[in-house]
Amino acid sequence: MNKLNSYTRIDIMDYLRGFALLGVLIVNGYQVLGYFSFSKLHDKLYYILSGIFYPILFFLFGFGCYLFMNRSTQKANNRYFSFLRRLCFLFVLGLIHTFYAPQGIQDVLMIYAILGLFIIIFFKRNKWTNLIVTFTLISFSIVTSFLYYGEGIVWLELLSFISKGLSFMVLGFTMGQFNFFENVYGKLKYISIFLCVNIFIFVSLIYVRGSGLIPVSGIEMLEDYSGAFMMTSSLLIILQWDKAKMILTPLKFYGQMSLTNYLAQSVLLFVFSIISGFTPFNSLIVCFIIHAMLITFSIVWLKYFKMGPVEWLLRYFTYWSKIPNRKRSVRNNLESV
Repeated sequence: MNKLNSYTRIDIMDYLRGFALLGVLIVNGYQVLGYFSFSKLHDKLYYILSGIFYPILFFLFGFGCYLFMNRSTQKANNRYFSFLRRLCFLFVLGLIHTFYAPQGIQDVLMIYAILGLFIIIFFKRNKWTNLIVTFTLISFSIVTSFLYYGEGIVWLELLSFISKGLSFMVLGFTMGQFNFFENVYGKLKYISIFLCVNIFIFVSLIYVRGSGLIPVSGIEMLEDYSGAFMMTSSLLIILQWDKAKMILTPLKFYGQMSLTNYLAQSVLLFVFSIISGFTPFNSLIVCFIIHAMLITFSIVWLKYFKMGPVEWLLRYFTYWSKIPNRKRSVRNNLESV
């Protein structure tokens, strides 16, 4: 059976989601609590991390769209309706999250839902067409980032942001079409070259930023792409070693419940923001505590259930039917008791 037409999880995607959640919490933690021990790196660290980890999430969402459209056993028309219900659920969930989350939290769920409407256009396009579109969107976002610098043109800045997010989504979808995540080990040579190129670009941008030769907005956009590509390719290489996968297994559980944990991060940040009103916290320490709590929760939860609670709700509204979540062996043990 074709791997993409089965329901076997692609573990490497869970590792990437878990890794992205680590950085997202650091960004949101700084926004909510606003306190690091190394104050001189505040803004620089924030911009680098937000530019690296959020694009990875957009990339993973695009790849997830590809898996959804190719794994579904429903007819083509029903798949589109199911996908639209999925986007509606994410939009409502993102709206609630935006309203109740602590000030400073960047919600991605509503952006998923909105940009997801555009990505439908690429579902029936061939992989080479989508690859060309991806490069076009990347180029467009970079060019527009140079144009709005110093001019305060809000609509141009928004256009640059949208094209960047959509480019990562379409890239994820296109990588699915190319079956990129099948036999990653056989592609290590090309991934390593890609990594070295992006490391060189990223380091060069740090030097150029200090020279003042290029507008800061353009440098930041280029850093977003090179940084995200650099981190993703690095993790892909690392995960080809069994020992590394074993050590990073907690990230896999963390990423398998990425939607639940993303929302739980906001809840816990809200709690710590209330406490910090009495005693200031180093946000990095808070992030470490929250990660430890949620990773532990994920490991325990997935011992008894197939997916996280919010993931289950998303699946329910997507297919409009109740899907068993409790693992069969656990149910049998409980019934025997």
